[in-house]
Amino acid sequence: MKRILFATFTGGMMGYGSVIAFGCNVGGFFSGIISGSLHGWLWLVSALLGMTLTLFIMNNFKRVRA
Repeated sequence: MKRILFATFTGGMMGYGSVIAFGCNVGGFFSGIISGSLHGWLWLVSALLGMTLTLFIMNNFKRVRA
């Protein structure tokens, strides 16, 4: 049951993020990098930091649960 609630919550957060970003984030990233825009590079740094934090949290969650 926890997994279902967690998946539902995180999926909702991803959907909400795409709505407030007015569309596809990956398309904005690629067009920003190619055009040399600052927002593309900020997107890259934010994505890497966010993924690092997510992996850290998930690894700790698995250890507590096991």
